[in-house]
Amino acid sequence: MAQQKLIKKYAVFGNPIEHSLSPSIHGYFAQKHNINLSYEKILCDEDKFEVELRKFFDSGGLGCNITLPFKRKAFLFVEEKSDVAKITGAVNTISKKNDIYFGDNTDGAGFIRDLKENINFDISEKRVLILGAGGASMGIIPNIFLEKPKSLKILNRTLDNAKSLVKRFSSIGNINYVEKSDLSENKFDLIINATSQGMNQNSFDLPSEIFCDDSIFYDLSYGKASTNMKNWAEENNIKFFDGLGMLIEQAADSFLIWEGERPNTTEELRNILIKEL
Repeated sequence: MAQQKLIKKYAVFGNPIEHSLSPSIHGYFAQKHNINLSYEKILCDEDKFEVELRKFFDSGGLGCNITLPFKRKAFLFVEEKSDVAKITGAVNTISKKNDIYFGDNTDGAGFIRDLKENINFDISEKRVLILGAGGASMGIIPNIFLEKPKSLKILNRTLDNAKSLVKRFSSIGNINYVEKSDLSENKFDLIINATSQGMNQNSFDLPSEIFCDDSIFYDLSYGKASTNMKNWAEENNIKFFDGLGMLIEQAADSFLIWEGERPNTTEELRNILIKEL
């Protein structure tokens, strides 16, 4: 009888997790690289995250992705961390080699790759505004600084949180906060939504004065979660991009960490995911 081919075991942890497109993405990558791979969604309670994580690896798991709300817990769980993970304080990719748990954060690299290679937007010398001062913002700021923007400002509903974020990253780049009352005095080339505002029906508005003719609005969310932001951008004739490209690119970087080769991120894959949304 022919020997059964070894199945490499991967997963994504989150809560909620049923909406995750990661199994489809990694299944596509595995098929293109002729790798026998399983990738499951694992829903777990916050107080059982570490237990479920160890159970997964003890059962033969080779690596996993981490989504909300566990990225900080994953950072505290792993024994070794990449430089980017250390700066952000969050981990979205875990691998286990030689019995050592290693944590990385591919969110920022995926965001930059989507901007540069898929949208053809270069952050160098650009004026950047991030809406939100939470974990999503922290995940992309280090990689934004690597592209040497002219400036980076944070707008957040709670000013103290914006100030705290600025203090955290001020040693590695030109970052400051801006209050909404002073926003119209600024111009931005790139506005990034790192909040969950697109998921609710609350009114959203930004002064038109802050946009240039070639400014773009990038929402880290995608699918239904980005609908409100997309509608607002279209109503105001602002170029809009959602975070689906970032999701695909960060997944390719995770695959690279696990399998040693980076898969191509194709339009075919994007179209497959759009149908699932």
